[in-house]
Amino acid sequence: MKVTVATGSRLHLGFTNLSDDLGRCFGSLGVAIDRPGTTVVVEEGAGADDLGDDAERVRAWRRRFCDRFGVEPEVSITVRQCIPRHAGLGSGTQLALAVGRGLATVCGLDLRARDIAAALGRGRRSGVGLAAFASGGFVVDAGHRKGEAGEAAGPTIVWRRDFPSDWCFVVVVPDVARGFHGRSEEGIFSALSPSVRVSEEICRITQLQLLPALVEHDLGEFGRALTAIDRKTGRYFADVQHGLYTDAVASETIEALLRAGAAGAGQSSWGPAVYGLVEEQSAGRLEEAVRAYLDGRGAGASVFVGRGRNTEARVDVERRAP
Repeated sequence: MKVTVATGSRLHLGFTNLSDDLGRCFGSLGVAIDRPGTTVVVEEGAGADDLGDDAERVRAWRRRFCDRFGVEPEVSITVRQCIPRHAGLGSGTQLALAVGRGLATVCGLDLRARDIAAALGRGRRSGVGLAAFASGGFVVDAGHRKGEAGEAAGPTIVWRRDFPSDWCFVVVVPDVARGFHGRSEEGIFSALSPSVRVSEEICRITQLQLLPALVEHDLGEFGRALTAIDRKTGRYFADVQHGLYTDAVASETIEALLRAGAAGAGQSSWGPAVYGLVEEQSAGRLEEAVRAYLDGRGAGASVFVGRGRNTEARVDVERRAP
């Protein structure tokens, strides 16, 4: 058996809850996009792995999966394509879930994406990456119950809707230092002070502006809400990321996207990826404008158009002839 698992990326659009006074921690907004992607092949047999730069963590995930579910398959794993690491696009969760789904399929295990995420230690804080893999679309999660962080229970998805096919994002990944991750991220969250006020402000914008605009297909209103939530989130983390955004280039690129006509703009997760929301018919013009801005500034970056991905990760199975 040969199993190929292909995923897209995700944009993390902000936290709705930065306090635990109501018994829940975090809570996130996000959307699955179609690129860049991760493709993993898990094939029965004793062939050599081809894991590229991700060899150490893929081997660790395979070991954790096998230990958790009591299996020991003879397989080779090939990482054919991978989302850039620590860019704010959710590379770790997509790769881990792709590896886990491939192993589960080969082993004949009927596992939910949530089960795989728990086994591999993903989705402990935000449920956006897990939902992007499992269903795609625009999602809101309510975080996890206080005291249930880690592997006990992943964030609860409370709302999911297809992202409009005629809206898209111009995504920019500047060639600057990568965002926080791993232990550095854990330390930052443990040191932050909860903020009921910021949580209330973000939840109000989400409930009364962002979500109605998505349902009503109002790009302008949705973009304004998205920008407002992003800036409130950025102010909360300003002390640890040394500003509203993680890097001066990222901050200036967001402003350039808005000046060039983006309906909304912000930073995905810890960055350095930033995005501008735009109607599909205007995406090419916005992409050209931000490229011209970056060239004029002498700043290197990857720039591309990402469209909403409203489906789960694709799993293709090839069975050997008997």
